[in-house]
Amino acid sequence: MKLALKNSMATKLIAMYMASSFIVLASFTLIVQYAIKHHFYAQDYQLLNSKFLTVAATLDDLQSNSSPILTENFAFLWIINHDGKLTYSNSTLALPPALSVQNALEWKDNGHSYRGFRFKMQHPQYDAIVLAINMDYHNSFINELDIVLLWTFLISNLISGAYAIFTVKKGLSPLQELQSYLDKVSIQHLDVRVPNSKLPVELSQLVATQNKMLDRLQCGFSRLSEFSSDIAHELKTPLTNMMTQTQVALSSARTPVEYQDILGSNAEEIERLNKTIKDTLYLAKSENQLLHSNKEPLKLTTIIQPLIEYYELLAEDKNVTIDIVELNLTEGGVQFGDKQMLQRAISNILSNALHHCDSNSTITIQLSSDDDYNAIKIINTGEPIPASSLPYLFDRFYRADKSRKHTSSVGAGLGLAITKSIVQAHGGDISVSSNQRVIAFSLMLKKTTAALF
Repeated sequence: MKLALKNSMATKLIAMYMASSFIVLASFTLIVQYAIKHHFYAQDYQLLNSKFLTVAATLDDLQSNSSPILTENFAFLWIINHDGKLTYSNSTLALPPALSVQNALEWKDNGHSYRGFRFKMQHPQYDAIVLAINMDYHNSFINELDIVLLWTFLISNLISGAYAIFTVKKGLSPLQELQSYLDKVSIQHLDVRVPNSKLPVELSQLVATQNKMLDRLQCGFSRLSEFSSDIAHELKTPLTNMMTQTQVALSSARTPVEYQDILGSNAEEIERLNKTIKDTLYLAKSENQLLHSNKEPLKLTTIIQPLIEYYELLAEDKNVTIDIVELNLTEGGVQFGDKQMLQRAISNILSNALHHCDSNSTITIQLSSDDDYNAIKIINTGEPIPASSLPYLFDRFYRADKSRKHTSSVGAGLGLAITKSIVQAHGGDISVSSNQRVIAFSLMLKKTTAALF
């Protein structure tokens, strides 16, 4: 509980607000006190200064004691000669010794407070006149004012604290609303999004980032769910085929030739299982940079030419020609990377192109480069790729036909995903376009010699 309060943003805001309010109110109280005291000081000085002028004008009546100011009892008068001796006093109140040399003084005598001023004068007989006034009324007023200011200060701080709690609670209410939405998020409810139309500007960006993160999480969980379904299907089909064939073989006596056919068919299904598992493992290692790589400078033609020779027989069956076109190759199109990995990536594209291209057509491999990247573009004509499938073509096990009724494809749908991971491991990217019957795969490979694996 103590830790929660210590790290509470609301508590910190309330404390800072109350501290600021305390400082402002305390400063205001001190300023009012100073202003009142200064006002009384200035008022007393003006009053006694006017009395001094009157006394100075009636010094000649001092001996006869006929001046009214000399007999007034609201002001205390002392006249000092040039020898520093007291010449005259209109009361029994003793003159403080300090007023003989100081110009102003406050003191107490018999429980009463006094303020006096010493006025220097030009006179052949007298040196200065000291006038004082009783301050009991002023002090009584200031004491009452101090009590009022103290209570005002305390009540204002209490009101300020209550207002701070209300304001902070009201100001942080959008956070509570945000928390209520986030509490609804779970594995089963990743579609929850926080509306930011009514949120303050300070939280809008945070909510937008939070919603993007939820989008990524939902996409990741969806892909994981689809991956589990896809891998289960890919493994189930060959296992079902083997189980069916084995049960049929065991249902009655078979000839050795029939057993050989069944075992051969099962071997093909086992090979299909093995390839799916190997491709899945390879893809996982590639995406996590766990593949061993032999980095070396390679020419693009050195990578691609053996693949063309390998696929020539398959191309002749469909009367397809594979051509290489070099466009603006700098430094001969040298690529720093792993030969086997790059050949596997390009081989997957070529295999797909041969499988889906039209008979009696040409597959063109365009090679180009700039200062930073080498580009390999593989173009073929054939059945166009649906626009809805283009964004997902490089996903694992992706097939445009979700029902998987078309069995013409022998692959598990991992080839393009492996190609993408290899290209990204070389600091590049891959894209695909389908314009009418022209399909083009573009591979961009970074030319850097830095360690990318």
